Parts: sequence; C-alpha cells; structure tokens
Amino acid sequence: MAFKINFTLLFLLTIFCLNAQRKNKSKPRAYYFSISGKDSNNGSKITPFKTFSKINNLQLKDGDSILFKSNEVFYGTLLIENTNAIIFIASYGKGSATINGENNQAIILKNCSNFVLENLNLVGSGRKQGNITNGFELTNSFNCRINGLKIRGFQKVGLYVFSSNSININNCIAENNGSAGIMVDGTDKKSSKNIIIKNSKAFNNPGDPTNFTNHSGNGILVGLCTKVLIDHCEAYNNGWDMPRNGNGPVGIWTYESDSVVIQNSISHHNKTSDGGIDGGGFDLDGGVTNAIIQNCKSYENEGAGYGIYQYEGASNWNNNKIINCSSFNDGLKTSGNASIYIWNSAEDDKQFKNLLFKNNTIINTNNLALNFDLLSKHESFRFIGNKFTGKDSVLVFKELNVKDKFHSNKWTSLKRGVLKIDEILNDNLSKIALDQKNN
Repeated sequence: MAFKINFTLLFLLTIFCLNAQRKNKSKPRAYYFSISGKDSNNGSKITPFKTFSKINNLQLKDGDSILFKSNEVFYGTLLIENTNAIIFIASYGKGSATINGENNQAIILKNCSNFVLENLNLVGSGRKQGNITNGFELTNSFNCRINGLKIRGFQKVGLYVFSSNSININNCIAENNGSAGIMVDGTDKKSSKNIIIKNSKAFNNPGDPTNFTNHSGNGILVGLCTKVLIDHCEAYNNGWDMPRNGNGPVGIWTYESDSVVIQNSISHHNKTSDGGIDGGGFDLDGGVTNAIIQNCKSYENEGAGYGIYQYEGASNWNNNKIINCSSFNDGLKTSGNASIYIWNSAEDDKQFKNLLFKNNTIINTNNLALNFDLLSKHESFRFIGNKFTGKDSVLVFKELNVKDKFHSNKWTSLKRGVLKIDEILNDNLSKIALDQKNN
C-alpha cells in the first residue's frame, strides 16, 4: 500500500511545533535582591527578593542573573551547589553590594560551572573577632570568572579555589584576612588546573591566630595545581602576625605544582613573626616543576626576595627558572639575610635540580646577595648574566655541584668593589670535576 504525503500540511505542522517550542522556552531573566524587598515578591527590579534563601527555590537557567542592590549589606552565606547553567552574579546600581558572612563564608560555589561573579564586597567579622572560615570558596567547579571582588575579614583565606578547572580571577583585592589573601589548592598536582590570577592585590593578611603548626599570612599562594598564571599582581605587608615560630609566609609563591608562571608582579614589605622564618617576596618551594618567575620586582621583604626551596617529603623539584627579575634590599630579617636564598632540607641533590637564574638584578646594601644554606645540596644550577651587589660578602655557599654553571655574572661588593667570583667558582668546579674523574 502506498501513502500520499501532503507536503504542505507537513510543513505547516513543523512550523507549529517550532513556534510552540519557542513559546515554552523561557527567556533568561534577572532576579533582583534588596534589603527592602520581600521573598514573596516576584524578584523584579521594582519588587525584589530579600534573602539568600529565595535562591534555593529558583530554577536557574542559562543566562539568568542574580543581582544585589549596590550600597546595601546582605547578611549570611550565598550558597549555590550542583548548577551548570551560565549564571551572572553581581551588584546593580552605582557602587557595590556587600555580602557579610559574619562568622561564616560569604559565598560558596560547589560543583558549579559557567558562573560569572562581578563587583561585590565580601566581608567577615574579622580573623580575631569570630570568623573561622574562608571568604569565597570555589570547590570542584569549572569555567568560572571572578572579577572585581573585594574580600576582607576572614580568618582563613579570602578567595579560596579548591580542585577546580579553568578559573579566571581578575581585578580582585584580598586584605585583612588570616591565612592568605588568595589561594589555589587541591588534592594533587592535577586537581586544580588552568587557573589565571591577574591584576589582583593581596595585602595586610597578617596570619591565622589559630594556626600554631604551619605558616600563615601569605599574599597569593598556589599549590597542588597545574598550569597556573599569576600576572600583574601585587602582594605587600602580609604575615606580620603569624602566631608561631618556624616556617613562615611569603608574598607570592607556589609549592607542589607544575607549570606555574608568575610574571609582571610585585612583592614587597612582607613580614613574618618574631622568631619566625621566611617572610619573603617570591618563592619556588618544595615539589615545584617547570615553573617560571619572570619580570617581577621584590623589595624590602623581611625574608629573601626569591626563595628557592625544597623541603623533606616533597616531590622532586626540577626544571625551574627565574628570569629578568629584580630584588632590592630583601632579606632584612630572616632567610639567611640574603636577597636570594637556596635551601634543601631533603639533603638529596637528585631531588633539587635544574635551575636557570638569568638576567636578574640583585642589590642588597645591608646583607648578602646570594646565600646557599648549609643544607642546599643541588644539581645543575645555572647563573647567567646576572648582576649581584652585596654590602660586603656577596655570596656564601657550602658546596657546589659539578654541573653548576656561572657565566657572565657581575659581582660587586659595596665595600670591596668588583669581584671575579665567576672565575673563582668555575675554577672550583673544574677541580671538583677533576677530583671526581680521578676517583
């Protein structure tokens, strides 16, 4: 049996179905919040919602916005979980809205994707006034942009990223928090990746008053991560109230990470506790591989301008670079009284190798320019085309590695003038190589 198809009827039916689908598909909408609103309202700009609890009842769709009225303070924690829609969260009107988490977090995004947050102030009750949390927590999330947030008053980290991918942080300020201003963290080197932190500042984050076992008071810290860029950032006056002796904070640094780039950034006037160590400008710490610090400036930090460290128990430190950077009068108080400080508590040169330190300008009118700690076993550290200036002695070292290289460096002592240290070091290396060959 043959069927005769009515193409005109079929076309009209198709058009009818498409129009029905368009009508049923809701358009993106904005949900407005104001402290003068009511949760029984419809969330329009004229009749806004009032509290965060209303958000839990919204069926958020791609393109929706959650907007808080500028110059108003909203108390509580904004919590959104398990949402993959493209959502925009920001202030509306002139100025910024404030989310006051009081003793808890201000914002938590967990298992979310495609969020954009802009132009918000996040406030806690203070690191010593009752707050015990991070300010903004982004956990197990993907493809989120964070722009123009100001975060202060949280005991732990101001802006905390954990086990997340493709996160862009821009133009953010984290001040007066405890543990750190901005931190990227995870469970291993692959759990947080493809992170960008640009045009942001972390300052006056003094320390976590409850942490007596580890460092706190960092500016920007990225660890357990891969492919992170820190660009045009600044960290200063952090770490001055860490409540312990021992290992301390640093302005901008990384540990247990791969392919981290820190560039075009400034770290200065960072501190540590009385009797504590570190308090430096920049740091490539334990377990770092394939990292670069380039075109950065460090000055007047209590610790080393550039720390090059490997601690016992870390994964191998390998193939890292510090290029076209400067240090002025760092090492004021700690970390070997030097601008550049090299330390390896693992005491294994195979775990600490392949550094390129090139075209840097290091000036210290108070102390040493470069200090290899007594614990500093290493392999294949190359110093090429640098300018080192120290007060009296410019360099201190216990031992070198036969694969080290010193070439085209200029060494100047403010007391003794220009020194031919490259020649002396290379002669020593030649003798070491000859001794090893004969033995």
